[in-house]
Amino acid sequence: MTSGTTPAPQPQAPRKSFLRSATVVAVAMAIMNVAAYGFTLIGSRRLEQDQFALGLQATAARQLATHSGDGAATLADAILRAGRRSAAGLTVLCLVLTPVFMWLLHVDSVVAILLLAPTLGGLTLMGSQLGILQGSHRWTELAAVYTSAGIGRLVLGGGALFVHPSLDWAMAGLAIGAAVPAVLGQFFLRRSTGATGEQVKEVLRETVHGTHTLLAFFALANADILFARGLLDTKDSGYYAAGLIIAKACLFLPQFVIVLVFPSLANSPGDTVRLRRAIFAVAGLGACAVAGTLILPGIVVEVIGGKEKYAPLGPYTWLFAVAGSAYAVLQLVVYAAIAQQEKRAALAIWLGLVVLAVAAGTVLGTGTATGLTGVKVLAGMTSTCALLLSGALATGLHRQSS
Repeated sequence: MTSGTTPAPQPQAPRKSFLRSATVVAVAMAIMNVAAYGFTLIGSRRLEQDQFALGLQATAARQLATHSGDGAATLADAILRAGRRSAAGLTVLCLVLTPVFMWLLHVDSVVAILLLAPTLGGLTLMGSQLGILQGSHRWTELAAVYTSAGIGRLVLGGGALFVHPSLDWAMAGLAIGAAVPAVLGQFFLRRSTGATGEQVKEVLRETVHGTHTLLAFFALANADILFARGLLDTKDSGYYAAGLIIAKACLFLPQFVIVLVFPSLANSPGDTVRLRRAIFAVAGLGACAVAGTLILPGIVVEVIGGKEKYAPLGPYTWLFAVAGSAYAVLQLVVYAAIAQQEKRAALAIWLGLVVLAVAAGTVLGTGTATGLTGVKVLAGMTSTCALLLSGALATGLHRQSS
């Protein structure tokens, strides 16, 4: 008679499945980001010299990840209907605010600003769809939507610039490109039905909170370029803007980790072990990026704009890699706070922004640090601010869950 004591290798199956999912999503997001960067390069050569959607995506992913029992199709329908309402409202608001946008962005073309409305509407609708796919762990379909978003921007937006290098054509291409992933997402979620009006309102209420938190992060992550423009001279602010290309690349590089881990963080908000592992993964990718800039600074400078213009920035590219990686860690912790519905996260980030503004104004505004020294100091201050906020928010989440 056999005892059956030989352990079956079952634990390997979930791990292999997760690795396959991680690879699929990572490749899709890499394609999307490379395509977006490709469009930026085309635009920079052919032309003369998104947070509500993310909030909706986070809300959708959290609600579906924490949803138990039947009714997933109904909940998905509520999220889709909330997405359609939000997209329609945002589109109308943008159309009404066209004169304001023309003034703020210093754009003379009415057509280009009008086309901004359907572009943002499409991205908002896509955000709701991505949240459903993410929260449902439908990684292959999620990857397909991400890939279509990047390719749509590059092929349609970039192609429009090759046909006619003007802002109007670029915005027309982007508007059509933003519709591609939304149509694909709707196809994947066509069986979602049966939501009630109250369910839709609940999704919208939570979206407002998530959007506020992400808006605070967005403001903090983009404030340094405003400080550079206002407190550094033209040449040095240009160096800083070039360095930000590196920082943004390092911020976007580990986003697939956040996409994969967010549903688990929402479903088990007290799982600090999972959060620490995710932080180590994001930090590890950041360390690789920093090492790359230290080893190959010349290639990095060539990619961001050419050695002729930005050669003096070469020895300091690693500082921007550190800054972008620090913000990537902070972004992960911010999403963990949204998953746990931590209400104080947004306030903490706004306070961090105030502190950074005061520090930058004190050091750069008084002339204590000028030239490339000012560039280095500002990059260092942003990194420090992001890391301190990451530690503070992560500690708060740990205490709340204990």
